[in-house]
Amino acid sequence: MKVDPAVFKKMLPAEQVFEEMLPYLETLDAQIGGIIQLLKDKGITTNAEFAQYAQRGDDAGNVRERGMRVRMEYLFSSAAKRTDD
Repeated sequence: MKVDPAVFKKMLPAEQVFEEMLPYLETLDAQIGGIIQLLKDKGITTNAEFAQYAQRGDDAGNVRERGMRVRMEYLFSSAAKRTDD
């Protein structure tokens, strides 16, 4: 769903970023779901086996997310400082 440009301009920067990223995240989610179903249908993995890998991936994702948050906070604070000057 595309947001009206007038509404988009009134959004906070973080909301704008999320709005721009959402279609990509939805596509990625659908693709991952398809891959998981394929692996299960082909008998390559079971729910229990997949759960172990999903947990490891989740743990690694949490580490990446923390790093990304720190970088984003730095970038946003730098941008805010520039606009204050």
